[in-house]
Amino acid sequence: MKNLLFIILSALSVSAAGYSFLYMSVKTASAIIFLCGLMLGIFIMNIKLNSKNDRINSYKRELEKESIASTESSSRVKVLESKIEVLEKALENALNKK
Repeated sequence: MKNLLFIILSALSVSAAGYSFLYMSVKTASAIIFLCGLMLGIFIMNIKLNSKNDRINSYKRELEKESIASTESSSRVKVLESKIEVLEKALENALNKK
């Protein structure tokens, strides 16, 4: 979709430049060409910034998923360690009672 809009805007700017040189004064034609180029530049930068922001956001989501997975893994390890400690104490108490 963005490529289609880019092509349409490029074609419009070229046709506006050609029309302005054929039927208008040089100053008016230069102003129209400048404005068309400015709009085209803004549009291109908008496309580039949007794609960059999409990549940054996907990378952030990936990092969050990895962080959550590592936190979950460390929590499981802590729970298992505490269960082992409880079982060791229970075993010591059972051995001491005999």
